[in-house]
Amino acid sequence: MKNIKIFGLLVSSMLVFNSCGDEILKVDNESTLSQTDLQDFVQNNPEKAFTLLGGLEAGNIRTMSDFGSLGNYHDDFGYNAYKLGLDFMSDDITMTTSNWFVHYLNYTAREQASLRTRMIWQYFYRVIGVMNDGLNLIPTEGTLAPEVTHIKARYLAMRADSYFNLIRIYANGDIGVPLAVEDPASSKPNRVPTSEIYAQIEADLLEAYSLIDGYNRPSKEYINKNVIAGMLARYYQQVENWPQAAVYSQAALAGFSPMNATQLMDGFNKISNPEWMWGADINTLTSSYYASFFSNMGNLNNGYAGQLQSYKTVDKRIFDQIPATDARKGWFLDAGNPFGLPKYSNVKYVDDTDFEGDYIYMRAAEMYLINAEANAHINPSLGAQVLENFVKTRNPAFVASTTTATLLDQIYFQRSLELWGEGGHAYFDMKRLDQGMNRAYPGSNHTINQFSFPAGSPKFNFQIPLIEVDNNPDLGPQNPL
Repeated sequence: MKNIKIFGLLVSSMLVFNSCGDEILKVDNESTLSQTDLQDFVQNNPEKAFTLLGGLEAGNIRTMSDFGSLGNYHDDFGYNAYKLGLDFMSDDITMTTSNWFVHYLNYTAREQASLRTRMIWQYFYRVIGVMNDGLNLIPTEGTLAPEVTHIKARYLAMRADSYFNLIRIYANGDIGVPLAVEDPASSKPNRVPTSEIYAQIEADLLEAYSLIDGYNRPSKEYINKNVIAGMLARYYQQVENWPQAAVYSQAALAGFSPMNATQLMDGFNKISNPEWMWGADINTLTSSYYASFFSNMGNLNNGYAGQLQSYKTVDKRIFDQIPATDARKGWFLDAGNPFGLPKYSNVKYVDDTDFEGDYIYMRAAEMYLINAEANAHINPSLGAQVLENFVKTRNPAFVASTTTATLLDQIYFQRSLELWGEGGHAYFDMKRLDQGMNRAYPGSNHTINQFSFPAGSPKFNFQIPLIEVDNNPDLGPQNPL
């Protein structure tokens, strides 16, 4: 089997491509199968082939544990860890005392020497490398079995999702990130234009969407047509193609509806929740205990938040705007609460297991809000109807505005509230909406790292990790500090 070698010394030092082969695929050094044999294997054993290629849909791949002497980091538990870290770079969420995620809160995670930017970079390029290896196993001639077509769709979707995260984290204007695809001749170690990465994302997702027809996934850990539609909705929202964002957010919702008021208080720990579209089903084998989401976010749980009292709280400006008629007011505590927690502490996230709470990667609420935002730009009355219908499942007294500017403000607030702490949404929204980050306002409840950055600040872009800069002479310019 071929490894893709486009980053020179980066390949061996970053474990991006070669180590995807050595550490995850375990094919190069342990298998005598020919390329034809591997292609036959994919055709005849499709789900086993996907397991062989990493099974990364569930996102439970830790990166820094591969580096031996660098140690084992408790803010490194896969896909959900990096998204949570990004949320701490907004002003929607804070902590009462420092823990592992303070590196994001104080903006040192983004600096080139930080192991956090290295974690993120390595994780998503590792996924891309594994997906490219998988795509190279799929025959290019003849008729593919439906199962193989579905696997190809999932490879493409995972690759696109990784590029989508990379470009939103590392792009500096139209200076994007390196491009790695299954054909080494088409891969580029230099930072290609952001527009070129966007074109790759869109092409991958559209092809995946067309190929995934007929796929019945065994669990929500697997990507299906709804999830790929959701990825397309996120992409078109980012590039402000509002008609397409409306189309795909609506398609993503097929078979899903908003959870009820009781389910809103279920602790957000069960993938069986009917509103969850994609996530990780954490169990005794995949639990990472203290190095986990609920350890850091569950103020009523064992772990860094509840046990070691690094409580996670909501920005008071959000709390103060939540009407008493809104069920989500119950996600956050007022003063004098029976748990003895600080005011504004969240109880949205509560794990009723032993560090086996499940992880959300996508749920229907986000799609309703994308659909409302897209329609607000196209037809404000329809956007208002979509928003009102959704929010009334949380707050029966809610009335949406039909004035575009006010309606959009309502939508942005609903995103801040509904998706709070749920996977980088606050950070990504801050960047795409060209907003500033302000923690130093009068009466702020941000007790540590109380500083602010203006809209468009270069601080919102991560620097490319130093190991990539040092070992990739073709990379191009580093992002400003």
